[in-house]
Amino acid sequence: MRPRAPAPGPVALPHYRRASRPQPKNGTSVVTATLMITAPAVLATAILRPRSK
Repeated sequence: MRPRAPAPGPVALPHYRRASRPQPKNGTSVVTATLMITAPAVLATAILRPRSK
């Protein structure tokens, strides 16, 4: 049998630092703008597609 490996010691974690980039302004985010454009188009496509009889 092989001997057991020793238990790992504690690991030092880095301290929390604030983001160096500036906070975004109160404009519309890219995700919100994308959803505002694509959601109505998807709904219109689903509603207006021809129905099979």
